[in-house]
Amino acid sequence: MTDEVLFNQEGSLGVITLNRPKALNALTLNMILNMQRQLSLWKEDESIHAVLVRAVPGNAFCAGGDIRSLYFSGQVNDSEQMQFFWHEYRLNHFIHHLGKPYISLIDGIVMGGGVGISLHGSHPIASERFVFAMPETGIGFFPDIGASHLLTQCPGYLGIYLGLTGNRLGSHDAVKAGLVKKVIASEQMPALYDALISEDLSTDASERVNHCLQHFSFAPATDEISQIKPLIDVCFSHPSIEMIRESLQSANTVWAEAVDNTLAQKSPLSLKVTLAQLQKAKGLSLAQCLQMDYNIVSHFMHGHDFYEGVRALLIDKDKNPQWRPTRLDLVSEEMVDEYFERSHPGLEWV
Repeated sequence: MTDEVLFNQEGSLGVITLNRPKALNALTLNMILNMQRQLSLWKEDESIHAVLVRAVPGNAFCAGGDIRSLYFSGQVNDSEQMQFFWHEYRLNHFIHHLGKPYISLIDGIVMGGGVGISLHGSHPIASERFVFAMPETGIGFFPDIGASHLLTQCPGYLGIYLGLTGNRLGSHDAVKAGLVKKVIASEQMPALYDALISEDLSTDASERVNHCLQHFSFAPATDEISQIKPLIDVCFSHPSIEMIRESLQSANTVWAEAVDNTLAQKSPLSLKVTLAQLQKAKGLSLAQCLQMDYNIVSHFMHGHDFYEGVRALLIDKDKNPQWRPTRLDLVSEEMVDEYFERSHPGLEWV
């Protein structure tokens, strides 16, 4: 059996390579545990001055967690399901506080759990093939892995828009949004990798990495989001999903109509929980956002919409989820509040 994630040392660089290309490098619990174990060793290893994470060549850096596995483990009430989130969120926190440069070469799709193992690091780097999305509301879930910490730092109401719609963001707009540091051409990434291996990172490692990146990055172009950003700030500044949709409907543009239609397909419960999550996340640390996520996820794993959304999209593939509740007006404030109540011990940081 081929290892799902590979580890090696190149010079003073610890290298992680995601190795599930046929599954778009979706994260399994085994991958998460192995990454945590190796990063813990490298954090204490004085011969390792920086860590780099990449994926084997393909269309995706990492498309998220292994949703199908979580679906089936939930069907049989497998305790490993919540263990997945427990270890995943702790890994996200560990990456954020590694204390050494953590360079992510994101050449392709990055969604869900893939965001957690890349954008929380010190040096997330995108190629022109980079596609960011947090599409969880479409499967009756919510943007977890501390994504709320990232989204609430985006300018204006862009983070609210991305979290609710699950719509995609390209590399240059991701730079402008503060989600990634640099854009480097896909064809240049092997040369960057070689340059980082050759770089002396024994002193001022972070500055040396920055210096190295400077030679490869290119100036941003204009992506689609930049053109519609003013309308995002108008429509997504409202305090409720109902008001956001009313604003989109009254905007009377092709873009606004398409976005409203997108929201109409999402789980009403997921939309309301996600908006509340993003509102609560403002000013919180990553650790606090991850703890909030752990509270929320336990409720989703014991609810209906996650399983129905995964069934409709990935299992039966009929693309016709039957959400509960079926409409926004049936999702009460009390129902939303319950999703933020702790039903388990808190996370423990490593």
